[in-house]
Amino acid sequence: MKPHIQNSLLAILFCIFLFAGLQCKKSGKVQPKPDPPVLSTIDPVEGIVGAPVSIKGTNLEDVDKVTFNDVVATTIVQNTSTSITTVVPTGAVPGINKIKVHNSGGTSNEIEFEVFETPEQTDSLPPTLTQVIPSANYTDYPVLIYGDNLSGTVKLTFNGKNATIYTNIQKVITANVPTGLPAGPATIEVTTLKGKKTINFQVQGPPVGGAAPLNFAIITLPPINYVPSISNQWSCGLFSRTGGDEHAGGNFVELNSDTTGNQDFSITGTFEYHFDATKNYNDLNFIEIINHSTNDTLAGQFSSKFSNPCVLKMVLISSKTGTIDTCIYDRRNDQPDLTCEE
Repeated sequence: MKPHIQNSLLAILFCIFLFAGLQCKKSGKVQPKPDPPVLSTIDPVEGIVGAPVSIKGTNLEDVDKVTFNDVVATTIVQNTSTSITTVVPTGAVPGINKIKVHNSGGTSNEIEFEVFETPEQTDSLPPTLTQVIPSANYTDYPVLIYGDNLSGTVKLTFNGKNATIYTNIQKVITANVPTGLPAGPATIEVTTLKGKKTINFQVQGPPVGGAAPLNFAIITLPPINYVPSISNQWSCGLFSRTGGDEHAGGNFVELNSDTTGNQDFSITGTFEYHFDATKNYNDLNFIEIINHSTNDTLAGQFSSKFSNPCVLKMVLISSKTGTIDTCIYDRRNDQPDLTCEE
């Protein structure tokens, strides 16, 4: 066969194959990309790392990635066209996180979720609240919130504004009234892993002289083997026990307040104290001293970084002034040869 005829045939065959290939491509079915996912709601709206989260929306059946800010949630329990169930991933930063999901069609809108720091201790029941001491105070001033099942507190707000927590144990939270709140009624809301509870409070507005000179940040919750003592010479009074366990709690009175001889004490008090050695946790630590003649309540906690301190300390807030003071007792005054820590 002559060379030019052979080349012509090859060219024709090439064109045939090329045309056939183009036709095949035209006739083949190309899968359309799905619509990008759209998020509408999330439940719950807050939680700790490892907590389950249900995300609602549309076009969710082909989602291949869920992120909390930039942290990928590696666990997707299930997803349908309208719902995804995942868990808060390890590495999610405490605070407001932007959740987004992704499929081959694109990335969704953002929806907010608040990640809490995982508390060291929790209680088995929802929180209860009974009183706030004082019941009214200035912004940037301290408060003591009393109730039960408060160990796992992850959030404290006054009218929705976050407050700094200094200590929180089973029955007590100490905190500051947040900066910037206007004078007027406020709702305190405590959030634990088991639920939420609210109690009323009165904000007195900004203090004229600035923030309080002391707050509950000075408290150091005592370690194991610390022994509180109430029947000794304290700087705020000479107390005598009237019942209860010597170390775990009970009632007491101020000896100098018996003005009638009939034990009609104008100053009475109570305290609760316990260290849970199995959890390495000071779960009960509350003192309340009531001066009935002045209608003032002092409430607070024992504070010590030592198990066997030379000087015992109470940190107390006044229900009348809203300020904090310390009440101390140097054990060496009664026991000069005492071996103790300082």
